Parts: sequence; structure tokens; C-alpha cells
Amino acid sequence: MRPRPLSNENQEYDRYISLVPDGDIEEILSKQRTKTITLLSSISEESARKAYAPGKWTLKEVIGHMADAERVMSYRMLAIARNESEPLQGMDQDQYVSAANFNKLSWEQLQADLDTVRSNTLSLISTIDDEAWDRNGTVMDSPVSTSTFAYIIAGHELHHLKVISDKYL
Repeated sequence: MRPRPLSNENQEYDRYISLVPDGDIEEILSKQRTKTITLLSSISEESARKAYAPGKWTLKEVIGHMADAERVMSYRMLAIARNESEPLQGMDQDQYVSAANFNKLSWEQLQADLDTVRSNTLSLISTIDDEAWDRNGTVMDSPVSTSTFAYIIAGHELHHLKVISDKYL
């Protein structure tokens, strides 16, 4: 089992990492994939088009954001694991969602995309050896390890699943 990142490694990410239970991160991500897709498949296209309040994202936008954020985090994991020496930049989530037009995509397409992204993340993790798992890089002027991103991905999804349960369902 791969070690959990240190909680004080990057305090900005602690809110996501702290949501992830102890255990094998690859197993956690795999089980999460099944649970999330099962939940989303029970939601109608009509319901997915709705926001829970004015100015908030629709459920389609939330799922699109989750896929985009996981792509970005997976890229950061890849870059640091492969010993990227250049600092990596941040991501403006609102700009990404606005530019993506997720509401024009079908609910099924968004679910399939999220599932594919997770499959790719799991495939990437399986290629990272122990030395690279502990490697550090720089993101938004802060040091961060490869392993942190696996936990951020899992925690970010847990965060949004709670929002979905509390606000959309």
C-alpha cells in the first residue's frame, strides 16, 4: 500500500485529502468510480440541467468540472512523477466551466467522460513506481508530491458527491 501524503505538505489541498479514508488509494479510487457512476445514472437528464440556486452550477456543470479537475490533477501527477522541473500553474475552475458548455452535452456523455477520466487516472497511477510516488514538484509556487494528487482527486470527488447529495438530490 502506498503511503498517504503528509497533511502539512500543502495546506490548500488538506480539505480534500482529509476527506479520504485510510486504505489503498487505488482501491479507493476504483470503488469510488463505481459508486459515483451508479449514483449519477439514477439522475434524469432533466434533473441534471438544474442548478440548486441562482448563480450556481447545474449538475451537468458540476460533473463536467469534476472530470476537468481530475484531468488537471492527473496531468500534475504525471508531470511530477516524470520529474518535471518547471512549476505548474493553477486552474480557474469558473473559466473552465464557462468555456466548456457542459449544458449542451448529454447527461450520458458527461457520465461516460467522467468514467473514462477515472479509468485513465487509475492507469496512470499503475505506472508510477515508489520513487516517483514520493517525488516533489511545484504547483502554484508550493511544493507538492506526486502522491498528493491521487488523494486530491479522491477527496475532490467526495466533496462534490456531498454537495450533490445535499443540494441537488
